[in-house]
Amino acid sequence: MIDNILRFEVIKKLEHANRANISQIDFGAEPRSRKRVYRDVENRLCCSKENLAQGLKHSSNAWLLEQTNRGSLKTGLLYLKEEILCSGSIHNSSTAADAKMSYIYPIHNTTYILGDLIHVRIDLFDGSGNRKLSGGDVLRVWMEDKKTSASVSGVASDHNNGSYSVAFRAVWSGKATIKAFLATRREEIVLLYKLYQKYSSLWSIHAVFKGKNITEKPRCFTRPNTLAQTHWCNLTQENDGFLWYCMKSKNNLTNCDMWVETFSATNIHYKLNNSTENTILSWSATNATPDIFRRTVPVVIKDSKFTSKLTSPPIACNRIAPHLTWQRKAPNGFFYNNKWSSLLCNDTLPRTVDAYRHCLKGRTLWLHGDSTSMQFHRRLRSILNLPSHAGGHTPVTDTDLKHNFSLSWHAHELPFYHGARHYPRSTNQAQHIMMDCLPNTTKDIVVLYMYVHFTLVHPDVFRRHVRRLVPSAKNLLARAPNVTIAVRGPHAYFRPRRGMLSYWGMIYADIWHQEFSSLWDKIIYLDFWDLTMAKPSKDFHPHVNTMKQLVHNMMSLLCFRT
Repeated sequence: MIDNILRFEVIKKLEHANRANISQIDFGAEPRSRKRVYRDVENRLCCSKENLAQGLKHSSNAWLLEQTNRGSLKTGLLYLKEEILCSGSIHNSSTAADAKMSYIYPIHNTTYILGDLIHVRIDLFDGSGNRKLSGGDVLRVWMEDKKTSASVSGVASDHNNGSYSVAFRAVWSGKATIKAFLATRREEIVLLYKLYQKYSSLWSIHAVFKGKNITEKPRCFTRPNTLAQTHWCNLTQENDGFLWYCMKSKNNLTNCDMWVETFSATNIHYKLNNSTENTILSWSATNATPDIFRRTVPVVIKDSKFTSKLTSPPIACNRIAPHLTWQRKAPNGFFYNNKWSSLLCNDTLPRTVDAYRHCLKGRTLWLHGDSTSMQFHRRLRSILNLPSHAGGHTPVTDTDLKHNFSLSWHAHELPFYHGARHYPRSTNQAQHIMMDCLPNTTKDIVVLYMYVHFTLVHPDVFRRHVRRLVPSAKNLLARAPNVTIAVRGPHAYFRPRRGMLSYWGMIYADIWHQEFSSLWDKIIYLDFWDLTMAKPSKDFHPHVNTMKQLVHNMMSLLCFRT
């Protein structure tokens, strides 16, 4: 019975893939052989039976990559759910996956035609050479050609048995090399989930309470931490309605209404259980180079009869329907000659000062968020020759009086890790407050963004903050018909500091999509995951050359939409 059901599901998938294959052939690719098709059927059936035997819940596309129109990839689940990951104990660090011992190899061949799907497989082994038999490790995969400064991201799907299916689109012709990076180990994720559940956050944020001749600096959390304290200041109202609790003075020398400043420490404020946990947490701050696979897969991609690289679709980026930006087709673009080529839409915006000024005339571009939002702000100021008085995390609005536009930056609400410098409470403001204050006549551009600071708390905290944005966005769109709203999604990076994993970006992208599903037809989603997967950044601050591409991609989607 199960065999018949599975065969029916696979046949439906093959019919869908065949329709997509026809469009691929029209694009210049050669048809697949029947032998290869039959082998795909059996492989898919075997995978489905194996996954059912393990009792895993998944969507029908959990590891299968399906072709869709214009040769894009549609992906299933790319990570294991918290309940599956945390069902077992933290393993010994010596049994964790080891990139040096792991394998990456082609599934079919190494010669392709432009537009083809390229399939590779990755099998993970630990440092002793033992095969990994569970999933949950996170891989970052990309294909590059240094000669043409070309790169494109791939999609790795977890089979939960130590093996991963990886797919790429052959987007340029010539030679290319497929590389893989062991971005995050399962042990890291499991440990972080347990620490978030127990302690609320990984790093510590402190409030500064000032009374007469007395200053206290208690730790603060997104929920009362009963392991550390029994008496709390509930400062949720002061944090724009988001849960915020600070430890109350034991000596009653200060009270809760004396909160004036905030700062943070970039270290863990509690003792770990053992040296193994300390070792596991240190992985996220170590040099990434040893976790890049020694083995690579060289491929050759032949020209089609039409072109030597895939071209953008004809629709201009500022004319694309908002809901299409939420569809998450992969890849949504690639680098060629160090320039981002979109596969979502046609970039028609000139990369000139005049074009940017004309776009922003009579408007404020609201770039609230964190220090990566400030990078967008800084890059635009550089392009527009706009001087600034910005300093640190202090809120700033820079105005060009001659050309009549402004750029605004403001740190989002807590949790926000300012570092050692003390900042006034007014430094942080929730983005729904900003939207609620805009007039009905506004023509402004609002880019909503939260991500990096929320990688140090449980994803449920992030969901609460994202969810609160929805009613304010709906209200603003209803009363201000000329406003433009966008959501900037998470970006990928290597390893910046202890505990700050790019892994959470996949989960947070899902949360944005889920919570904003009712607004897909009205709000633009700026999907920068593929771009930053294809052009790796060492830490969560993208490289200046990558920022140039990010900023222009944003402007091409948001300018002149009315």
